[in-house]
This record gives sequence, C-alpha cells and structure tokens, in this order.
Amino acid sequence: MQKYEYKFVEVKSELGIKVKKGDTFEKCKQIITEEAEQGWKLKQVLVPFNETTYKYEPYCYQIIFEREL
Repeated sequence: MQKYEYKFVEVKSELGIKVKKGDTFEKCKQIITEEAEQGWKLKQVLVPFNETTYKYEPYCYQIIFEREL
C-alpha cells in the first residue's frame, strides 16, 4: 500500500494593501514551482471561509502538496 505525506502552505492575500495586481497569484505560482522542484505534487488550493465576514473570500490561499513516502 502506498503512503503519502502532505505539506500545507498558507499564502496571505493582498486585499486592502496597495500592491501590484496579480502579486498574490505570482507568489502562489512561485511556491508551487519551488515545491514541485522538491518533489511535491500540487494536490489542492483552498480559499477558506472568512469567519469575520462570513464569506468565502480570498483573505488567504491554502496550498496543499502531496508526495509519496
């Protein structure tokens, strides 16, 4: 039976901060590329529920990676 390990990375969104459009997306791409070079496979990207506003809005992105042990 195959066994896997998982890695979780949280990337804060740039909402409300004056940054160049697309910076958060570029940061996510950079993390995914760097982790792939280390043998991690992208499993899923989540946008968690914001308990402050009660909405699914991107205050952060949670990136989940998987690799076989």
